[in-house]
Amino acid sequence: MQKNWSDNIKTIKLKKAKIIVIEGIKKGQEMEVMFNPSQYTISDKAKYKEAPAAWADNPFLNYKGGQASTLEMELYFDTGEVKIYGEKGVKKATAVSRVVKNFTDLVYIDSDVHAPPIVKFIWGSLSFRGVVTSVKSTYTRFTEAGMPVQAKVNVSFTSAPEKDAKRKSPFQSPDRTKCQMVREDCSIWDIARKEYGDMSKWKLIARANEIADPLGIPPGTMLKIPAL
Repeated sequence: MQKNWSDNIKTIKLKKAKIIVIEGIKKGQEMEVMFNPSQYTISDKAKYKEAPAAWADNPFLNYKGGQASTLEMELYFDTGEVKIYGEKGVKKATAVSRVVKNFTDLVYIDSDVHAPPIVKFIWGSLSFRGVVTSVKSTYTRFTEAGMPVQAKVNVSFTSAPEKDAKRKSPFQSPDRTKCQMVREDCSIWDIARKEYGDMSKWKLIARANEIADPLGIPPGTMLKIPAL
């Protein structure tokens, strides 16, 4: 019997992004997003202080320490009526504000431990450990009775490292293997220039990660940065 070409196509189930509470009175609680974000932004900063020099046109920059990384994204929620095909009736609308409240609660301090809950945002290769510092909710659709059923939620996280974790000094050269996440505005050539000071050394990174197409690295991929 001849097989249809579609029989060889495997069904791929998209994984939902989720937030897991890992420290606090709600430890173990998981919240799955309704729709995966279309993009996210990771920011890394360092603190410098200008030191004027009489013999130079520009001041010197003295490194004063690293700052916490931040993760920002927009999440979308819709709890409006949905037609159920193949069955009679529709799925009734519920207040989307109830779903949003699960996220806004993460901003506030746990009364028992006097600290905000530590969470992990997990999606694909991204695993970001930190606290929720900001939740901005915009309600965009309502029922005739005024119940909100659609919302856009802008969420910001600030990294919270393990208690015994130490941030690496920026003065250290890449003398040991490190990891670097590929962002949308960052290519493998940019990473090579940042880590080695030489864009042409991108091949070292590609070889260590078995990358055949340097132009086809998806954002969010974690790359090993080998020692020189």
